[in-house]
Amino acid sequence: MAPPKNQYLVRSAALSGFTDLVESLNGDVDALLKKSNLSKEDFKTPDAMIPYSAMVMLLEVSAKTLNVNNFALRLAATQNFQMLGPLGLLLQTSNTPREAFILVQRYMAIHNYGENWRLKTLSGLAIIERQEVYHSVNHARQNKELSIAVFFHFIKLLIGPHVKIKRIEFAHAPLSQTSYYRQLFECEVVFNQEQDRILLNSHYLDQPIQTVTSTSKQTLESYVAGIMNQYDDDIERQIKSLILQTLGLQQHNIDNIAAMLNIHKRTLQRRLAESQLNFKTILSDVRMNTACWHLKASTMDITLLSEMLGYSDVSAFSRAFKSRKGCSPLQWRQQQLT
Repeated sequence: MAPPKNQYLVRSAALSGFTDLVESLNGDVDALLKKSNLSKEDFKTPDAMIPYSAMVMLLEVSAKTLNVNNFALRLAATQNFQMLGPLGLLLQTSNTPREAFILVQRYMAIHNYGENWRLKTLSGLAIIERQEVYHSVNHARQNKELSIAVFFHFIKLLIGPHVKIKRIEFAHAPLSQTSYYRQLFECEVVFNQEQDRILLNSHYLDQPIQTVTSTSKQTLESYVAGIMNQYDDDIERQIKSLILQTLGLQQHNIDNIAAMLNIHKRTLQRRLAESQLNFKTILSDVRMNTACWHLKASTMDITLLSEMLGYSDVSAFSRAFKSRKGCSPLQWRQQQLT
């Protein structure tokens, strides 16, 4: 069943291993779930859909309550392809990592409606970018670390333990000692960046990988594509995703977004009107939510942030921010620290 409009859901399997990890840390699973408006009933089957915001909150609450800053990183270490359900099976039919990453890019929404992944290649580098479609200003860093760490482990499973990651980039400030991240990922790890990304040599993309499922790829992809078709009518999510991809490139106007969707501008405007949506409002929401998250979770310079968001200069960003929030970006950041 497709998620209701404006509601971001995730398969409960995204939290597989949660109960065992909490119990190993002498925590109270029921109490943590209750604080996040969840219960064990929500996890009866791995395909049960739970609110993405609740999962994000649960990870933050668990880390804080148990006083374990690397909680999400520990959880990620317990997860494998089974966590992804049908998508995980489909990935294991891929002939190369490139093929697997493209499938993730195409079908991620059937597992997690709140994030996207994009693969780029540049100057011999494969750049795997994580994009968060749903933004929660107060609670997200544990979730981001879970996502990056899970994808890191998937890369190891797809390519093999010999793979060498060049660098991992996080958009937030570190939650644990930086040495812990370097030891865990065995590569350079940097923080307060524009996006969450994993970088590795592009020659890994076309190395053959062993198929570990006997299920027909064609059968699996037909099944996954059928599920994915339920999501195609959510025009707001599609627009948000494309805006996030083009932030900073001065290309996030309605003409360019319509072209990326391969529809006429008037058709896009009509579809938005039918859903009582407005393009400028969606663009402003994406910019402001992204700005607030970076201002609170990272120490990124405000001038750099304004460029990343696609404003002509920092003054334009400050004016837009003040009109929405009632104060300057710097003042808002300082308020979050009090």
